[in-house]
Amino acid sequence: MANWLTKALSAMRHPGTMPFVAGYLKRTRIDYAKEVGDKIDASVVMAPVQWVQRAIPEARLRVVKRKQDGSVEEQASHRMTALVRQPNPHFGDVHLWAATTLSYLTDGNAYWIKVRNGVGRPVELWWVPHWAMEPKWPADGSVFISHYEYRPGGGIVPVRIEIEDVVHFRHGVDPRNPRKGLSPLHNVIREIFMDLEASNFTAALLRNKGVPGVVISPDGGAQPAPEDVESVKAWFRQAFGGDNRGAPLVMGGATKVQEYGFNPQQMDLSAVRDVAEERVCAALGIPAAIVGFGAGLQTAKVGATMTEMRKLAWANGVLPILKVFADEISRSLLPDFAPPGRAAGEEAEFDVSDVQALQDELDKLFTRVDTGVRGGWLMVAEAREATGFDVDDSHRIYLRPFSAIEVPAGAPARPVAVPDDPGKTGAKARRRPSQAQRGYVRALVRMEDSLRAAAEKRLTSFFTALGKSAKKAARPLLDAEDLGQAARSQGEVKADELLVERILAGLDIEALKGSFSQLYEAHYLQVAKEVAKAGELVGITTGLPDPVARAVAQAGGRRSGLVDLGKQSRRALFDAIAEGRAEGEGAVQLAQRIAGHVEAGPWASVEQRALTIARTETKFAQNVSTIEMARSAGAGQLTVFDGRLGPDRSDPDHIARDGIVVTAAEAEAMAAEEHPNGTLSFAPYFQEDEE
Repeated sequence: MANWLTKALSAMRHPGTMPFVAGYLKRTRIDYAKEVGDKIDASVVMAPVQWVQRAIPEARLRVVKRKQDGSVEEQASHRMTALVRQPNPHFGDVHLWAATTLSYLTDGNAYWIKVRNGVGRPVELWWVPHWAMEPKWPADGSVFISHYEYRPGGGIVPVRIEIEDVVHFRHGVDPRNPRKGLSPLHNVIREIFMDLEASNFTAALLRNKGVPGVVISPDGGAQPAPEDVESVKAWFRQAFGGDNRGAPLVMGGATKVQEYGFNPQQMDLSAVRDVAEERVCAALGIPAAIVGFGAGLQTAKVGATMTEMRKLAWANGVLPILKVFADEISRSLLPDFAPPGRAAGEEAEFDVSDVQALQDELDKLFTRVDTGVRGGWLMVAEAREATGFDVDDSHRIYLRPFSAIEVPAGAPARPVAVPDDPGKTGAKARRRPSQAQRGYVRALVRMEDSLRAAAEKRLTSFFTALGKSAKKAARPLLDAEDLGQAARSQGEVKADELLVERILAGLDIEALKGSFSQLYEAHYLQVAKEVAKAGELVGITTGLPDPVARAVAQAGGRRSGLVDLGKQSRRALFDAIAEGRAEGEGAVQLAQRIAGHVEAGPWASVEQRALTIARTETKFAQNVSTIEMARSAGAGQLTVFDGRLGPDRSDPDHIARDGIVVTAAEAEAMAAEEHPNGTLSFAPYFQEDEE
C-alpha cells in the first residue's frame, strides 16, 4: 500500500496556467483590468483597503503552544514575533502589515523575502511588490512550485529566490493559476472602472466648465472674419474678467449675447458611484458606512448601527485576513525558529483581546463564563481557558451554589421533609420549637413589612428609570423610522426586531444588570443586619460577622440574575410597539407607551412588579441570613416554621414540614424552592432548645 501511494504521489502532475484570452471579462471585449491598472489610484478601492490597513495593527501577533489538555500557553519574547515587530532596519511591523495587506487585497498575493544570517536563521523580512514576484515550476508540472523569480525595479534579469526563503500569502486559490491567490476585487473590476470614469468625467467638467460661459454672435446673419472672432474673445475676457466682472456691456453693432450652461443635476453620477462603492466594499467584507462612503451612510444613521457594523467589518473583513496571515506564518516562517528536536505544537495567531470593536463580544464572553462558573456547571479552569488566561491545577474546581443538591442521573429528587412518621426511612422527626425560636420568628415577621417597603421603593425607582431610559433611547429612532399614521397609510413595513435591538443597545442592558445586582446586594445586606439584631433571642451574639455579610450579599447578587432584564425588556418593547401601531400612535405616544411597558415588565404595573419582587426577595434574604448566621454560630441544624404564621396554614405540604429539624444544606434547598407568596422561615436549632 505504501509503495503504491509513493508511486502515485511521485507521478502527480500539476497543471500550468490556464489559457485566458487577453484578460477580458465575459461579454465584453474591453480589457478592464488593463484600464484600471494596479488599483492604487482608485479611491473606491483604497478607501476600504486603508481602513483594513489601519485596523490590523490593533491585533497582536503572538506564538502560542497548545498542550495535550487543550490549554494554550503564550510563548513570551519569541524570536519570530520580535523579528516581525522589527523586520528590517528601514521600517517596522505597522508598515510591513500595511504593505502586505495592500498586495493581498488588490492582487490576492503578498510576498515576504527572508534574509538569513550565517547559520541560516532569518534576520530580516522584506515585503516585495506583488508585480515583482512570480512563482515558477517545471514545464512538465512535476513540482508544484520549484522557486520564485524576483525582478527588483522591473529588471529584465530575474533573481532566483528559493521557495524556503519566501512567505507567500494567498487569497484563496486562483483557478487559472493554482499557485497564486485570486484578488477579492477581481470580479468587481468593471465597477472600479465605472467609478474611475465617473470621477474623470466630473473632474473634466469642473476644470473646463464643460461648456463655454457665454455665446456672442452677430445679429442679422453676418459672418465675421476669424481675426475678428479672436479679437472679440480677447476684448471680452479683458473687459469683463477678474475685477471687471459686472461692468456694463455696450456693443457697437447688432449683437446677441447669450449665457450658455447646463443643469448639473442632469449629470448627477452619484447612483453609478454608489454601485461601485457598495460592490467593492462587499467584495472586501467591509460595510460601506464604516469606510465613510455615502452609499453606506445613507442607511446607517444611529450609533448602535455603526457599532454593529464595526463588529461586522472585523468579523467578515479583518479576522479572515488575520487567520490567513497567521496560518501562512505558522507554515512558512515559524519553523525557521524551532530548535532541532523541539516538540511540535507551536503556532502563530493574532490576539484580538484589545480590539476596541470586539470589546462588547468579549464582555458577553466573560458574562457567559461567569454565569457558568457561578452556576457550578463550568470549572474555573475552563472559564480561564475560554477567556485567554493561564490555567493550572488549582483552577480545576467547581464553585457550586450553596443551595444545590446532588441528585444521581435518573433518580427522583431527594425529599427534604416528609410527613411525621418516625418509622419511615428518611422521615424528619417533628420537635416542638422553643420559646426563643418562636420569638425569633415573630421578630422576623415584624421586621418584614418595613424591609419589604424599603426594597419596593428602590425597585420602583430602578424600573421607572429603566422605562424613562427606554423612552429616551426609542424617541429618536421612532422619529427616524416615521411610525406615524402617514407612514402606515403608505403601506410601509417596519422591521420591529431591528428597532427593538437598537433600543436595547441604547439601554446598555449589561450595565443595568450590574446596577440591578448591586441593588439586590444592598437589600440583602440590610436584611442581614436586621436579622442579626434578633439573633440574641436564640443565643446568637448581636452583630453581623464579615463572612456572613459577604455570603448574604453574594446570594443577593446571584438572585438578581433570576430577573432577566434583557428578555423582559425585549418582550415589553415588542408588545408596546405592536399595541401602539394597532392604536395608530405616532412617535411621541409610542415612546410613552414603551416607557410604561418596560418599567412594568411582565406585570400589570411597575408598582406590582416592585411589590412582587420585594416581597419574595425579602423573605428569601431573611432565610439566607438565618442559615448563614446559624452556621457562623456553630448550629448545623435549623427548625422549620411554615404555615403557622401565614394564611395558608391548611396546606398539607406546609403542615408536613412545619416543626421539623433540617440541616443547613436542606434548609438552603427548601428556601430556594419556595414560591413567591410562601411563609417559610427558619430558626437556629441547638440541642438545648428541646423542651
